[in-house]
Amino acid sequence: MVWGYLDREGAPWYLDLAVLMLNIIVPLLFLVGLVGVYIKCRTQAGWLSLIGFVLSFAGAGWLTIIGVVLAPTLYRQLGERNWVYGVGQECAFCLLQKLSLLLSSPLTWLLVGLTIVSLTILRKEVLRDWGFLLVAMVLFGWVYQLTDDWTGIVDVRSVHVVFGILFSLSWMLVGFALWSTKNKLSWTAKSSLRAL
Repeated sequence: MVWGYLDREGAPWYLDLAVLMLNIIVPLLFLVGLVGVYIKCRTQAGWLSLIGFVLSFAGAGWLTIIGVVLAPTLYRQLGERNWVYGVGQECAFCLLQKLSLLLSSPLTWLLVGLTIVSLTILRKEVLRDWGFLLVAMVLFGWVYQLTDDWTGIVDVRSVHVVFGILFSLSWMLVGFALWSTKNKLSWTAKSSLRAL
């Protein structure tokens, strides 16, 4: 939840190592969460959600690769990062540049895939609760992404912060739901074994 708020302009130099580690750990946590949701919903979700899962895995994997590849560069620059933004304030093609940045963002592809998954799962009665949870998470993620000062279309920092927190909390809720259903399944399996 704190990754995006530590990795910002004006952050103290002593947080750089934490940012370096979180650039790898957070996308790996996205991958772990996606694997859990995929295992939970794969048999009943259908082929369209499989496409969504592939896009989501690609986005989270891309984020992880970026974190790993940039780690040596960031490590050498600890304490002396320069923040330079390529998009100017007033230009005729700013919206096109913003759209280009948005489409090249791995988080965008993670959210596109999760949008497809959540909408297809929502149609299945057995998985409807998971669908609602994923729809809420996706909505929080889209608002977070579209209000980012770098890749977003609209720069509204307070909205970006609030929805970033909600997006993070929804991932934690997905993790808790996966964990509680795992414990519930293991409890029913144990009671079945005792009955035998």
